[in-house]
Amino acid sequence: MIQKKPSIAPLYGAAFGFNTDRRVKPVHFATGFFVSLFGSQFRTELLNNLVAFADGKELSGNYRLDELHEALRTSGKIGAAVTKPELHTIRKHLRCLANNDEAVFPVYGEKEFGCDYTTASNSVLTRTRDNDGFVGYFVHAILEVSSEGKKVLDFARSWMSQHQAPLRQIYSPLLVSEPDDDDIAARYSDKLGELDVKRRKRIAKAMSDQTKALNTLCANAEVLVASETKLRFLIIGLCLWLFRYLPSEGFPDLQQNFVLLADATGESRARMREQSRWSYSRLREALVGSFSNFSKMGRFEECEDAWEYVVNELQGRPKFEEFYGTIALRCGLAQPRASRIPAKHFEPQPDTLRVLVLSVLPVEEGLIPITELLERLFNVWSIVYGGRPTDAELLGKLGYSGLDQDRDLTPNTEALINFLNDLGLATRFSDGLVMCHSSPQFTR
Repeated sequence: MIQKKPSIAPLYGAAFGFNTDRRVKPVHFATGFFVSLFGSQFRTELLNNLVAFADGKELSGNYRLDELHEALRTSGKIGAAVTKPELHTIRKHLRCLANNDEAVFPVYGEKEFGCDYTTASNSVLTRTRDNDGFVGYFVHAILEVSSEGKKVLDFARSWMSQHQAPLRQIYSPLLVSEPDDDDIAARYSDKLGELDVKRRKRIAKAMSDQTKALNTLCANAEVLVASETKLRFLIIGLCLWLFRYLPSEGFPDLQQNFVLLADATGESRARMREQSRWSYSRLREALVGSFSNFSKMGRFEECEDAWEYVVNELQGRPKFEEFYGTIALRCGLAQPRASRIPAKHFEPQPDTLRVLVLSVLPVEEGLIPITELLERLFNVWSIVYGGRPTDAELLGKLGYSGLDQDRDLTPNTEALINFLNDLGLATRFSDGLVMCHSSPQFTR
């Protein structure tokens, strides 16, 4: 007999504090985070009606050119002399700037508008459904209870409030002047249960090193990063924080037994690549298994029916893989992104590597040896490249077999150094002296 499916959301809330049953794109994560930060959102129907369309598709409602032209003309957004063909031409140009997700376009039937323009400014921050599974709210709630976390929130709030991106200025005639309140905390409690202060403080304490790293990233970004890049780096940093939180919460007593073994060689058949794939899948499976540990700890006492359903109908495997993979891939921590290739491995991409370095190396500190940088990356983010004196022994104890220092770990570290040098984050002064830095001035 098939068991009737209960609501699974409270189980996810009791486990990691948010829904892990979906792919969470960074733009949806960012939207949830900033709606939580400001406690409000702006209605952007008119902007959405203008940019969300596709040539050759049958439009309906306010997306149709006739209705849109009339609405804009009546409201005084366009002059009476602007014809429908001219409006359509304008529409095609503006779509290229703002429509970052064709899912907003109601091709397959009517649905609420919903487009994410988070990277422009807070005045085009909009939200109609909690696509991120409350991940953004959760991260905001944890950062809010620590002094270091509040500094990160201040940085985010200041940037979003002051930054007037060209996109914001171009679309200003289509935007409303006042936001609507958004009580995301109430929706969270209704769906996932209470996120009490005691739990938030416990998580904040466990993640204090990573939160401090986020604050270092923000401080560096203020002086080193172009304005339009600051927010992207912040979101990458928040995704890294979130990814590092998973083992911290999933198995706090055993998290030192898991590392993110990163491959920098670029060689698909190399042992480093194979072992990095195992690192990726090993962590994923351990996190799925952590739900059983949560049950033994009594976390699911108030949602026993949901856990029973997972055990009986889902073989004890709650939905988690898509969430894990999407965060790792979209923040540039893992590769390859192609869905047709199931075997993934850890390989930080250029911007992700920049964020990692900027999060552990304050610009005022100047130069540090490569070994010190690798030590900090391990201590904060659990990332291992094989360049620390103790890496070979550590990897051997953790079961990473077949990795040789001279043939695997040292070449991998050399590839990383070359990568850092290309990014302006490292300088080789001699064969035995490689120094890392946050400021590109040291490369001159």
